[in-house]
Amino acid sequence: MEAPSPDAVTSARAIAEAARRVASQLAVATTDQKNQALRTMAEKLGRRKDDLLAANRTDQDAAAEAGVPENLIKRLGFGEKKLRSRQVSLEKIAALPDPIGQPFVSQRLPNGLQMQRVRVPLGVILMVFEARPHVTVNAGAFCLKSGNAAILRGGSEARRCNALLGELWQESLTEAGLPPEAIQVVSGSHEEIREMLQLDNLIDLVIPRGGKRLIEAVARSSRIPVIKHYEGICHVYLDEGCDLQQGLNIALDSKCLMPAVCNAMETLLVSQKLVDRLPEIVQAFIDCGVTVRGCPRTVEADSRVEPATEEDWRSEYLDLIVSIRVVDDLGGAIDHINRYGSHHTDSIVTNNLAHGERFLREVDSSVVLINAATMFCDGESLGMGAEIGISTDKLHARGPMGLEELTSYKFVIHGEGHIMGPKRYRTT
Repeated sequence: MEAPSPDAVTSARAIAEAARRVASQLAVATTDQKNQALRTMAEKLGRRKDDLLAANRTDQDAAAEAGVPENLIKRLGFGEKKLRSRQVSLEKIAALPDPIGQPFVSQRLPNGLQMQRVRVPLGVILMVFEARPHVTVNAGAFCLKSGNAAILRGGSEARRCNALLGELWQESLTEAGLPPEAIQVVSGSHEEIREMLQLDNLIDLVIPRGGKRLIEAVARSSRIPVIKHYEGICHVYLDEGCDLQQGLNIALDSKCLMPAVCNAMETLLVSQKLVDRLPEIVQAFIDCGVTVRGCPRTVEADSRVEPATEEDWRSEYLDLIVSIRVVDDLGGAIDHINRYGSHHTDSIVTNNLAHGERFLREVDSSVVLINAATMFCDGESLGMGAEIGISTDKLHARGPMGLEELTSYKFVIHGEGHIMGPKRYRTT
């Protein structure tokens, strides 16, 4: 890796220093101030709707001309429906309890000390993400409400829309009496971002969102702790004796509702007791425009199925493609998921409570579901307002990340003249 130029170093450091400088102010900002900024941002999204939509269309057109893949251009979209949903999310996040200063453990110790663990901000958070201008809204909102300063570096393909969203954030912060540097939307070069990833004395956490290559590059280059959101190789398992119509509804929703998101199902596992229903299952996917690949037993059951390769079981398609595998039993499904999955989101469709409980216990994923679509791995659906990302790590957060996942804690101890030593100390 080439060394950054002196100008890039100065620029990256100046951004990080500004964020560090205001982080202490944001940590003690009142809930009313933070909520005012969130609600003002929601209003500004409505007032500047036409400008935002125009900027996004220009970004999409430029991306298409540059040969950006179609699925990435879809992620880049920020139409009226998505813009309105961000306004709703901002209002929901404003209505959520402020986590800062809240005790989540409180205990009177045997020695009489009162001990609490109290939530505090992490400090400065750097987000590096591709496409998806709505992340600029969500990430700014979550960092703000949790008392953290944010540096938001979106992809160059969303440059125009993100720049306007950055202006709206800074206006909203200023009107609420908060420092505008609390949310900085930047479009720095790769060189500048690599330099920023070395500033562990100024930045406390990095959250990359995007493709596997982006996340691996950030994790490889960073001296700062990184919460990773790797691939979403998600599964639905149709258990023996399940309600097949219910199972198909869940599987089709998991695959077809939003095929380009990380919690979309990529592999359908089917109990061998349901092999005779495979043509019906395959037909349901074909009717929804899905290309079906399958194991030999699936191909044997329906000649329209393309043979799956070993690579298919490890693939995040982010497209209308599904792989189907027949497994002997529940244990076979669990083994497949734990071997090939990305520990993201996996669901079982079953009428057997014991099977469901075993699936929940033994599948090592951040979100596991019984009789529900993988789409419910979603911060808004889970009462978080939205999410800043979905972590496939186990430290420091796992699964959809909301306000609490952007905090740390400190011990707060109240005594009544307590001392550790066996005697009193005299003063003269």
